[in-house]
Amino acid sequence: MRKNNTLFAGMIFVILLVAGFFLVGSNLSSGVSGAAIGTVSGDVQIVKMYVKGSQYIFEPSSVRKGTVVRLEADISRMPGCAKSVISSELNIKKNFNSGDNTLEFTPNKAGTFYISCSMNMYKGTLTVLESDGSKSNYIQTPTASGSSCGAGGGGCGCGG
Repeated sequence: MRKNNTLFAGMIFVILLVAGFFLVGSNLSSGVSGAAIGTVSGDVQIVKMYVKGSQYIFEPSSVRKGTVVRLEADISRMPGCAKSVISSELNIKKNFNSGDNTLEFTPNKAGTFYISCSMNMYKGTLTVLESDGSKSNYIQTPTASGSSCGAGGGGCGCGG
């Protein structure tokens, strides 16, 4: 009886060990951890974007420098001028709509960058890691809160 229990326990251990290697191996093969960095599809990092409260939420909130980023906006969760996003340091300026809810760009420097609506009412941060995955100490200086329609972005996209 003890021999059967030992054999059974050994088989369970081997199964768990193989499953563990499979899970770890699949994460290592992409070279990217999905929890920290955008999902890589081909040569593109995919980041989902929406608004919660007055904040832009980026899932995930980190990407790598030098690799194309595709922001996919959930415009059903982006009211009014939140559909119009800008970031001078990331060279982003886009008015999302139901027919065009993606934006692609390639970050060329690492750090933490602010993205806001053109009225500066909705804000969020996106972290760009170095190409090796390390974090930069650079943090963009935030702009003043609130603004009139069109300030800093050339049209707010309100109601669009």
